[in-house]
Amino acid sequence: MKYKILVIEDEPKLRENICEILENEDYDVEYAENGKIGVEKVKKFNPDLIICDIMMPEMDGFAVLEQLQGSPETASIPFIFLTAKVEPENLRKGMSLGADDYLFKPFHIQDLINAVQKRLSKKELNEKKLKEVQEQIIAKVPHELRTPLVPILGYSELIEEETDLEQIREMAKVIKMYGKSLHGKIEKFLFYTDLILKSKVKSKEEKKLSAIINNSLIDFLLIEFPLDLKAKERIKYDLEETFIAVEEEELKTLLNELLENSLKFSDVNSPVTVVGKASKDKYTLTIKDYGRGMDPEEINSIAAFKKFGKEQLTEPGVGLGLAIVKLITELRKGSVSIVSEKNKFTEVSLSVPIANNS
Repeated sequence: MKYKILVIEDEPKLRENICEILENEDYDVEYAENGKIGVEKVKKFNPDLIICDIMMPEMDGFAVLEQLQGSPETASIPFIFLTAKVEPENLRKGMSLGADDYLFKPFHIQDLINAVQKRLSKKELNEKKLKEVQEQIIAKVPHELRTPLVPILGYSELIEEETDLEQIREMAKVIKMYGKSLHGKIEKFLFYTDLILKSKVKSKEEKKLSAIINNSLIDFLLIEFPLDLKAKERIKYDLEETFIAVEEEELKTLLNELLENSLKFSDVNSPVTVVGKASKDKYTLTIKDYGRGMDPEEINSIAAFKKFGKEQLTEPGVGLGLAIVKLITELRKGSVSIVSEKNKFTEVSLSVPIANNS
């Protein structure tokens, strides 16, 4: 594959030199004399990478990047700034807008080549990961969505022929149950794909992230959670109250997924503990159950559509729970760790930044 690179630089000699260097490295190179022309050429040329000067007439490099970040079609293109200025405010502004790298004038030829190779390698890796997810979706989702449709359609046909009102009610209950199951699978799948998009596309503006975590949130979730009283009584929780740097719906999803997994894969008579501790700059949430557990191989293989164990492969569900938890946490610059012992316990710990509400 021959990568396409757009060079936006108003100084003719430098622009010519950069283009020549990149063409010698076997890249397909296009150039623009200023930012305004550069934005137009991005739409036509569809580059894999943009190298752009900051100080230019008509439209400077910051304005170019800001405009490209505002469109989903161009927001994910790797972007390298060229600059003769090294003031910290310039660096901060570029990075906050979504720049991937800086090259400081004057630069060595090898520095240019290394920066380009690094960004294109990262782009290739991200595209490979995205393709793997797409292949998993194609292979798995049609079957998972088809499974609850079988009883829904089957019982619907029976209702058409049934005259006994009580039988019809029972069939309607089954249809409702499988309908909710299908709806849940679709919503979880859509949520996961939305997270994938968020992780790949940079936002034009960083939204301020701040959701409160405390015992009252668990109280609320347990009211909404479709669990019987015995299952809810198994959950023991003690959460220090603070604001963490995630969206409110993401926080609810994290707790729902972890609680659902812990209850599903542990003994019905054993507790599930949820503990939250705040430190100066991060919040650690730990969920522990005493159930079937996982071996190291299963922990290492946690990804989209993979379940907790081989014996679960026939159970319903797309297996996105921990994949969603991992993706949300990493998206919000946090981390996930799992400690588990087969047939004894599983402990999942999330560490996420404390929100800056100043």
